[in-house]
Amino acid sequence: MIEVSVGLRLRIAYETVKENLKTTLVLSLIFMGVAAMYVSFLPSFKGSLEELMRNFPEMGFIRGFESFASYPGFLNAELYQIFWMLILAIIFSYIAASLISKEIEGKTMDILLSNPIPRYRIVLEKFLGLISLVLIVNFATMATVHGITLAIGEELEFFNLLTTHILSIPYFLAIISLGILVSTIVDKKIKASMVVMAIVIGSYIFESVSLLAPDYEKLGLISLTHYFNPAKTLLEGNIDIIGTIILIIISTSFLLIAMGYFERRDIEI
Repeated sequence: MIEVSVGLRLRIAYETVKENLKTTLVLSLIFMGVAAMYVSFLPSFKGSLEELMRNFPEMGFIRGFESFASYPGFLNAELYQIFWMLILAIIFSYIAASLISKEIEGKTMDILLSNPIPRYRIVLEKFLGLISLVLIVNFATMATVHGITLAIGEELEFFNLLTTHILSIPYFLAIISLGILVSTIVDKKIKASMVVMAIVIGSYIFESVSLLAPDYEKLGLISLTHYFNPAKTLLEGNIDIIGTIILIIISTSFLLIAMGYFERRDIEI
């Protein structure tokens, strides 16, 4: 009886994993390719990195840009601060924002509601079903960076690399929980995705402005990006425990609000 109950309760999570399996594989390959491209490009213009850094002082909004001439600094600026923090976050938010809204828009929510589980479990299991996506893309990219780094003979502390990717998880889970929250509120898939992507981009811009303009330094506090800085971990091995805890609290809060709201809202079947 317990096994049947557990099976029923995890079925939606399992189906979510299955639905996103192709996306997981494609994203993993894309970001492995992006990582391989940047890592392998370095030797061809390694000598010009300091000149590039001097010629583009306006790139100061990229955290850790002062170390751009080093191999870890190059990876931080080119891969982690833009493709990782912004592009991948946008993609994850887009996927998460469609989880509930597409079921409502497609009139398939009644199938989920027919399961003998409370509504909040649907939201929770949708969230759980995306964790594998985050983990696989995350560590596949890490393995690529580490492998090619060894192949080209560059130096990069494995502990720093591993820690950077571990600390990425709370950041991406916060992004996903935000997407799911929006998905429970906005019924249209595209509209929900656009809303949450705008929030993620705005969050990145707020943090960038706070770094460029000292008068607006506190603006970064409302940005999710503010609480995860790959530069400090990848370059120095620093672990931002407070930032990580804040991201976990934010992720949990978004998820609880989404579960509570979805439990009580009216849904047209």
